[in-house]
Amino acid sequence: MASAMEIKQKNRKNVLRIIYEEKKISKAEISKRLGLSMPTIAQNLSELFDKELICINGTFDSTGGRKAKAIGFNADARYAIGIDITKNHISGVLINLYGEIIYSVRLRYRFEESDVYYKEIQKLIFHVMEKGQVGATSILGVGVSIPSIIAEDGKSLTYSPIIGAMNIYEDLKKYIDFPYKIINDSNSGGYAELWHAKKIKNMIYLSLSNSIGGAVLMNNEIYYGDRMHSGEFGHMTLEINGRQCYCGKKGCVDAYCNAQNLSNLTDGDLGKFFELVEAGDERCVKELQQYMLYLAVTINNLYNILDCDVILGGYVGGYMEKYLDELRRMVSQRCTFATDGSFIKPCFFKHESSAVGAALYFVDKFIEEI
Repeated sequence: MASAMEIKQKNRKNVLRIIYEEKKISKAEISKRLGLSMPTIAQNLSELFDKELICINGTFDSTGGRKAKAIGFNADARYAIGIDITKNHISGVLINLYGEIIYSVRLRYRFEESDVYYKEIQKLIFHVMEKGQVGATSILGVGVSIPSIIAEDGKSLTYSPIIGAMNIYEDLKKYIDFPYKIINDSNSGGYAELWHAKKIKNMIYLSLSNSIGGAVLMNNEIYYGDRMHSGEFGHMTLEINGRQCYCGKKGCVDAYCNAQNLSNLTDGDLGKFFELVEAGDERCVKELQQYMLYLAVTINNLYNILDCDVILGGYVGGYMEKYLDELRRMVSQRCTFATDGSFIKPCFFKHESSAVGAALYFVDKFIEEI
């Protein structure tokens, strides 16, 4: 049997949850939805006001009598920081409790396993706080996404051919004065998409960046696999004895679908590549068509295995919405099962999804523990 304290905590969490989800709700509606008395609701609201987690957000229209006050969630009561480390860049984002990006920045800085590099991460964290005008007491934590497979302990790396840095958790920890977590970049990007698309329970997140990764999300959770390397779609085989992959094998999806297949035509500028496609540049249009052919085969394979929505993310995913009709047609022609390809969807976060997902870990933890 639950104690009085446990019941009180559960009621408070439920009251906050409904305000958080509705964004704007009356005291009477909270009472009706939760089946709690008005005095109980009033007591919980008072405690949440004291914690500055809720606020008065105007009033509701009235058909007669006094207008009911609209109670809203204070999304700026706390913040979280996300850092995304890649081989050649560092990104930083500041998000509020609704996962909205308050500030973001991306710097070209080649990764190196050194104190000098880790100090740059520290500087970036304080830069993000300064630009967002946020003090240290408001920061829930710092999530760092990395292109590595992380062991079940959340600290050790089991596979990290892109950046190496097998001791990055401990090495970087010295420079972060907040609660801190490292997360696989594709898993964090997938989690950001799942967090936004709350109605989708199962999905595949396909990250199309300078390396190919992904995440399998089942029943609103990341499926990590028995050995923590679920979602490594970049190392499925597309061509036997095909192009060389950075993993040492040949013919991997990564060798055909990573963003550099496109951006190498424009000196590493992916945005410029898609500008030229729109302008009708023959070489870029031809390269995109070839790229989409390999991508269609990859998506079809994933769909046949897991039979769920496929979200296109990463660098290329942010540009693919304009080309979805053509890609869906290519996939539906190849697919054994009748489909119009509508299961292929564009990402919500066009930029910095991995950094956002890393930060969301602390937002979810905070909301869950209130």
